[in-house]
Amino acid sequence: MTAYDAQTALDAIRHRQEQTFDAYVRHASSRPYLIVSALGLFAVCSSFDLPSPWNTAAVLAGNGLALGGLFVHQRRAPVRRKTGGSEALFYAALGVVLLALFWTVAIGAHFLGLPARHTLAAAVTAGVAVVASYALRPVVESIVRGNGHR
Repeated sequence: MTAYDAQTALDAIRHRQEQTFDAYVRHASSRPYLIVSALGLFAVCSSFDLPSPWNTAAVLAGNGLALGGLFVHQRRAPVRRKTGGSEALFYAALGVVLLALFWTVAIGAHFLGLPARHTLAAAVTAGVAVVASYALRPVVESIVRGNGHR
């Protein structure tokens, strides 16, 4: 094998790796998954405003949407890879921020005397989650690429 052949093989490997990262990030931020996740998040968070038998049904429906969407999303993934530590930490921090946003809006709506404060907070949180997923896509991409090159 000549030096040229070795370099060509390495370039081909790097090119395929870049294609893999692009496919992973593109699939991770796919619109149908975001919509299903936002609907599940809304259903679970707004269930606090519902009376007793309906709040359980809303939580079950919301969790069913989120978990079912996650299952379908993972099964249809063109690329399968393990989540790295920094990637998992990023997603956990994002979840904590969304939870804090939900309770901040709910408490603020309570002090303002607005009706259905949890539904309002759920709508704001779901909307922010969708917008954040598009806005943070470059960050996720850099984290995924950073984990893949280590």
